[in-house]
Amino acid sequence: MNGRILLWFQTLRTPELNQIVLLLTNTIWLAAALLLVLLLFCRTRTLGWRLIAGLALTLILSTALKHFVQEPRPFLVVPGLERVGPVPGGTSFPSSHTAAAFALFWGLLFAKDRWWIPAFLYAVLIALTRLYLGVHYPTDLAGGILVSLLCCGVTAWVFHRLKQKGTIHDESHN
Repeated sequence: MNGRILLWFQTLRTPELNQIVLLLTNTIWLAAALLLVLLLFCRTRTLGWRLIAGLALTLILSTALKHFVQEPRPFLVVPGLERVGPVPGGTSFPSSHTAAAFALFWGLLFAKDRWWIPAFLYAVLIALTRLYLGVHYPTDLAGGILVSLLCCGVTAWVFHRLKQKGTIHDESHN
């Protein structure tokens, strides 16, 4: 089933769309770097630290799982599947791009920030680019989403406890 889904995505490819998808999938690092901007302003500083903590925890767990599971990339295994773009490093499960994008979404959702809706749309687009490019299975995306949910849930709980104890002050960021 995983392979059939990827082969279907392959039928959608055009040279123009390939370039757009490659550009989009590579924006995840820019989106993460923009979190640093939140640290510059008192009003968004706590949110910035919260999102950075959730993202960092997500990437640590995602990387650990990749080393443990060692799932080969689908373009190496699925007959007839060709990848688009450069050969990605590492293994397939879970999708770190998807995990990172969803970490931004979960972090904003748990913080009750109004930007969670565009963050969700962005995360879904990033996840779909990984299927389109042939570098991840649908189950890799699900793994990335679950890893980010777990890590951002833990982060939200920790920040909530710190706020209750008066250790941090959360300025309004909505």
